[in-house]
Amino acid sequence: MDAMCVDPTVVEARSHVIIVMPSLNSKMVCVKPDTTISLGKFGSFNANELIGKPFGHTYEIERGGSIKPHKRSGFDDADITEANNRNIVDNPKAQKLTFEEIEMLKEKSIAGDVSAQDIIDSLTENNEGFAMKTEFSKSKYIKRKQKKFMKSFITLETTVYNVCDYFFKSNPFKTRSIRTDTLSQVLSLANVYAGARVLSVDDGQGMLTSALLSRVSEGGLVFGVHDGDVSNYDVLRYMNFSTECKERLHTLSWTKVNHKMEPFTETLPENATADEASGHARRLRGYTKLSENIDIFNRGEFDALVISTNYNPKSVIKKLVPYLGGSRMLVVYDQYKEPLLEAFAWLRASPEFLNVQMTESWLREYQVLPSRTHPLMNMSGGGGFILSAIHLASNP
Repeated sequence: MDAMCVDPTVVEARSHVIIVMPSLNSKMVCVKPDTTISLGKFGSFNANELIGKPFGHTYEIERGGSIKPHKRSGFDDADITEANNRNIVDNPKAQKLTFEEIEMLKEKSIAGDVSAQDIIDSLTENNEGFAMKTEFSKSKYIKRKQKKFMKSFITLETTVYNVCDYFFKSNPFKTRSIRTDTLSQVLSLANVYAGARVLSVDDGQGMLTSALLSRVSEGGLVFGVHDGDVSNYDVLRYMNFSTECKERLHTLSWTKVNHKMEPFTETLPENATADEASGHARRLRGYTKLSENIDIFNRGEFDALVISTNYNPKSVIKKLVPYLGGSRMLVVYDQYKEPLLEAFAWLRASPEFLNVQMTESWLREYQVLPSRTHPLMNMSGGGGFILSAIHLASNP
């Protein structure tokens, strides 16, 4: 893949970062120098402390807004022992610390006089039943306390996978509920390679467009058809793509499809003011960019057509398929199957398409730990539907 679209391995100034808190909730933040990043009850820290730090590490917030690397708990590697929970009784009196003493520790933790790990150590040392627990039970107990008291976080790169997973969990309607495994299938079915010219319709605020841009490199491009005068690819700003990578994205409004450009006849009057000259230059740049995008679109012969739209999929396909090259893939995603059924029947009956398929994404997540590998108790119930077909070349 072209290095221009690859995210750096360390946090850079004014870049976006996903922060995973002890509660496993995530937050998207922009690392602006000389500002404070707040994580609610988990504390706050100076953004300058994060700049230059590697991704994927756990950091603990210290007094004064500084951060330091935090060691991962070793209980994830717990072994099977002879201990069991047979004689453990759920008794509040098993905790020797009083409510007042625990609240005092919390206040000291907020003030920065006591670390969260010190609170957890005090709770485990003063719990009569803790020593009787199995190693697995101890791990669960400590993790519950860490979620409650730890002032730590993990930094994640804003890769396509991480951003898609973040929005799927926090705001799925923003990206039309597309899941990471579904997005990977869309990219695979569309056969998006480095130099591909991809035509897309993305009503998921740029999630699909961002994924396509991450695949193409020099010589390739992504052409997005959108509503309104300006594209609403909000997700794109979180991706930390370089300027060269973003320049591979070309857009065109639905209202400009089949639009014939008139010559630019506006002239600048003599003795024009600075504002008039600036406005004239801006309109000329807009005209030139629009002409370039219309020429690219009308040239057609795109290598793939990828659609995720709020409109009727069949009408969008019929409008754009003439611009798709022969023996190229058509891929349509929707979170519901009903909008795809009409398009599926039409594609099956059309002589222009081959190998028409409609599939549903299904995913089962597992916890993978020694002697504790099992499916998660809570997971996604559905990942949407994908309609795909091969567009045949037209007869000369």
